[in-house]
Amino acid sequence: MTQKTSLTTETVDYCIVGAGPAGCVLANRLSENGKHSVTLLEAGRSDAHPFIHIPAAFIFIYNNSRYNWRFTSEPDPNLKGRSLVITQGKVLGGSSSINGMLHVRGQREEFDQWAQSGCSGWSYDEVLPYYRKAESYQGSERSSAAIRGFEGHHAVSDAADVHPLTRAFVKGAQEVGMPYNADMNGETREGAAFFQHNRKGRFRSQPAQTYLRSAKKRPNLDVKVEATVSRILFEGTRAVGVEYSRPGYTQPRRIFARKEVIVSAGVFKSPQLLQMSGVGNPALLQSIGVETIAANGSVGSNLRDHFLMTVVQRARGIATLNERSRGWRLGKELLRYALFGGGMLTLGTGSAGAFFRSRPGLAAPDAQLMFIPGSYGPVPGILENEPGMSIGFWPSHPQSAGSVAVRSTNPAEQPSIQTNFLSAEYDRQVVVECVRKSRAIFASKAMAQWSVGEVKPGADARSDDEIVDYAREFGRSGMHLVGTCKMGSNDDAVVDPQLRVRGVSGLRVVDASVMPNCTVGNVNATIVMMAEKAADMILAS
Repeated sequence: MTQKTSLTTETVDYCIVGAGPAGCVLANRLSENGKHSVTLLEAGRSDAHPFIHIPAAFIFIYNNSRYNWRFTSEPDPNLKGRSLVITQGKVLGGSSSINGMLHVRGQREEFDQWAQSGCSGWSYDEVLPYYRKAESYQGSERSSAAIRGFEGHHAVSDAADVHPLTRAFVKGAQEVGMPYNADMNGETREGAAFFQHNRKGRFRSQPAQTYLRSAKKRPNLDVKVEATVSRILFEGTRAVGVEYSRPGYTQPRRIFARKEVIVSAGVFKSPQLLQMSGVGNPALLQSIGVETIAANGSVGSNLRDHFLMTVVQRARGIATLNERSRGWRLGKELLRYALFGGGMLTLGTGSAGAFFRSRPGLAAPDAQLMFIPGSYGPVPGILENEPGMSIGFWPSHPQSAGSVAVRSTNPAEQPSIQTNFLSAEYDRQVVVECVRKSRAIFASKAMAQWSVGEVKPGADARSDDEIVDYAREFGRSGMHLVGTCKMGSNDDAVVDPQLRVRGVSGLRVVDASVMPNCTVGNVNATIVMMAEKAADMILAS
């Protein structure tokens, strides 16, 4: 129960916690008609750093704790006891401000499965209008124009620089039996294709710019950065506001919401905030001294992610991104970007990819390959000195599930994160198939002329068991985390299909944490779609 205090307070219609991609979309849409007052609270700082907006420059801030939460997982016995550093954006725009900019929609089969499993209203035909509403496709491919969007906020562009190795990858994938897909965001993901990116001209296109920048000028929208929310305030079982602090505040402040509190803090912070506020497993809440408002043991469970591994080949006879990022070649790239807005500085993490079925009988692809005409060293985002090219990959629909559990009522303390990667046999089998498919593409006629030989996993990883052993030692998070506030209609759900938190009122969660499982490809496009749909739900309620 919220007690009256002398703390500084304010009252608005909607209070949104977290300015990641979902929070930015919601802040725009809920304040758009001018009738509702909205406050958006973001724990990170503004997105003013220029390296956020130059696409390839994200590697210079990617590992910077000022813009990245850098969560650390618990030692995972499935990964030989390794703990992983997991990226989540700590800045306006959230992870969309520091990600690889790949724009990949989910598949029809995935959303239809959501609807069949209790997420009514989330079938493919019901979410497609929101993919289209969000999107401003600026590329040249028109084979799927009927299902693309051209007037939305979220810019989507074809690659401004296509490396010869990238073209060779797409040809090599066709040689090993994958069809060519002219539009990766068309009717199907299946096949080999050139990636599309969230880029407008020479700059990154992320919701903090495309949705929030102009909306911040509205008198009914207040955006507060470096605002850390410590708990959701309840009167009985109704959420009525939040308590937060900022640098320079001598005591916490409160914002009350006449209509709703909306949590969009991400796959780790959203369940953590619910648990700190009394929504979760009663035994866990008791252990940190929090009264249970709504008992729900599913809060923080069902953590899913794309488990990332890479096959790396040394290259010859061509300058890869590794060489183009150094010396006189880098000077040439900088000049090309400054004068023409082109070149490698416009690239995200991947330039082409392929989706395929890891075994016969599947209704849709369940594995993704991502080609890079370069290769990274042990530090994520840092290119190697030697010429290299790589294929990253992951199981698209992981069955391994982890969890997130609060440690204390201190919002600055990271929650306990159990990844449980590769705990499911299915995931291990898909990893093996991805390695074999990647090797087949590198051995194709189109790519063999450029290849010196495999560096990773290398000759010591030939059998299935050896490949899995390598994955346990070197695989990591693909940073497409979902599921910890799972949507559904059953008792294992945290939110209902309207994204309302079960057991309480006045409270929703809108971010990747509500997704029941990963979709194929990178998750950002789907988060933006979900937020567009959620905004309509909220305004209609």
